[in-house]
Amino acid sequence: MNTIVLFTVLVSLLVSTITCIWIFKLKSNKWLSVLTALAVNAVILLIATVLFYKLDVQAFHKQTDGVFSSLGILVFAFFIPVLTLLNFYTLEFIRYQRTKASY
Repeated sequence: MNTIVLFTVLVSLLVSTITCIWIFKLKSNKWLSVLTALAVNAVILLIATVLFYKLDVQAFHKQTDGVFSSLGILVFAFFIPVLTLLNFYTLEFIRYQRTKASY
């Protein structure tokens, strides 16, 4: 996986985490926050898929080197549920800290 793909995935994780924590603190609804994180991840990574495919078609053809590099351009679609799962566990951690602090 090259650095621009890794940077895009990390930016998507950061933006979706900030958004879902903000929604969670605003509405106190975990599932709405997770759905928001899924939507933010999907929008960012699907836009990145289109942009990277338009900019450099040859870089994202399926290759056989590495685990994630062999996915080609589908690497962004692969990371949508993975990042959403990370956001879910982040919200669970925040909920746990909030309930622990209230005791």
